[in-house]
Amino acid sequence: MSKKRRRPEFTDPNKQAWRTMPPSGVPLSMLEELDRYGRADADTALAAVETLDKVISYTQAMQMRFMDRFTNARPAVGAPFSKYAAGEIAASLTWSLSAAQKRLNLAYQLVHELPGTMARMSAGYLDLRKAFTFADQVGHLSPEDAQKVEEKVLPDSDSKTPRSIRDRARREVIKIDPAAAEARRKKLVSERRVEKQPCEDGMALLGAFLPAESAEAIYRIIDTIARSLKTKDETRTMDALRADALSLGVPSNVCTKIELRVDATTLMSLDDNPAVLSGYGPMTAQRARELAGNENSEWYRILTDPVSGVVIDHGRTRYRPTKALRDLVNARDQRCCGPACNRPAATCEFDHTTPFREPEGKTAYDSTGPACKFHNDIKEHGWTVTQPTPGRFLWTSPTGRTYDVTPNDEYPPPPF
Repeated sequence: MSKKRRRPEFTDPNKQAWRTMPPSGVPLSMLEELDRYGRADADTALAAVETLDKVISYTQAMQMRFMDRFTNARPAVGAPFSKYAAGEIAASLTWSLSAAQKRLNLAYQLVHELPGTMARMSAGYLDLRKAFTFADQVGHLSPEDAQKVEEKVLPDSDSKTPRSIRDRARREVIKIDPAAAEARRKKLVSERRVEKQPCEDGMALLGAFLPAESAEAIYRIIDTIARSLKTKDETRTMDALRADALSLGVPSNVCTKIELRVDATTLMSLDDNPAVLSGYGPMTAQRARELAGNENSEWYRILTDPVSGVVIDHGRTRYRPTKALRDLVNARDQRCCGPACNRPAATCEFDHTTPFREPEGKTAYDSTGPACKFHNDIKEHGWTVTQPTPGRFLWTSPTGRTYDVTPNDEYPPPPF
C-alpha cells in the first residue's frame, strides 16, 4: 500500500508583495490559493494573519461608513437618526437590538466626530475592538477635544493593546478637563453596587461595581490569600483558590499594598496631572490627593532619571534588599514585560532576563523584570528576551519576529 505523498511546505523567500500592500489592494485570491493548496511555513502563515487583520480593519471601517449612510435615510428630530434604524440592522444581520444600536452609534461617532480613528481603521492600523475602546473613552467630549485625544493616543495604535489604548485615552481625557473627570467619578461612586447573575449548572456570578482603589485592594488581598494556599500538593487552580478565599471572607490580620503614583506637584495642588493606580490605570488628581491624605497611607519616594524618566530609586521605610529590588523593578515597569500583556507587575513572577544559571546571569535592576507565568514559561519554548536598557525588553519569537516592549511607556514617570 503506497503512502500518500506529503505536499511540500510553501515558503515565501521573496516576501510577496501582499505583505506590504495597503489593505484595499491586497489580492485575496492569492491568499485564498495559498490557503487552499499551499502548506505555508510559520513565517508566511503569520504574515498572512497580519495582512488579513489589516484587511478586516479596512472592511470594518467601510461597514461603519455604510451604516452611517443608512442612518442618513432614517432621520429623527433631536437625534442623529431614528431609534428604529437599529431594528432594521438587527433584523438584517440577526443581531440583538442593543448590539445593533451600539454599532450604529459607533458608526455615527467615527464618521462625524472621530475622523482620525476612522482613518486609522481604513489604513488597517486599528481594528473594531480598539476603535470601540477609544470611542467609549472620548464619547462625552466635544468633537474638538476628542480629536485632540486622537492626536495624542492613536499615532502608534497598531502596536498597542486595547487596554493600553484605553488607559492612554483616559489619561488624556483627565488632562483636558480634570474637574469634569472628577465630577464623573463622583457620580459613578454614588452608583456603586453588588450584582448577582444566575449561571448554568448550579453556579452564579457575583460582582461589584466599586471605586477602583477599593476593588484593587480587595483583589490584592484575595490574591495574597490564594497564593499562600498554593502549595505543591494543592490541586485547585489559582482562580479556584481566589474564589474560595472570597467565599470564606478576608481574615482581619491580612493586609496588602496598592501603589499610587502621583507627581509631587500634584500632591501640592500646583497642577492636576492624572495619577496612576497600579493595576487599574489613570485616575483624577483630586482622588489621588484624597487617598494620599488617608492616615493609613504609607509613603515611598520614587526617583527618576531627569532625562530618560527611568525609575532609579525606590525609597523605603525599612530596608530588605530582595524585596526592595522587586519593589523598584515593579515601580519601574508597572506590568508584565511580555508582548501585549497587561497583567499588573505586583501579581507577576520576578523574572531574570538572562537566566541566573548562566555565567552572565545576575539578580540586578538591569537584568530582571516582572513576567506573568505564561511569559516566564514561553522562554522555554523558542522565545528569547534581552533588556538593552532598564525597563525595555526585546523579545524574539520562534519565527524571528522582534517585539520591542516598554511596559510602562503609557505613563510618564513622576518628576520627583
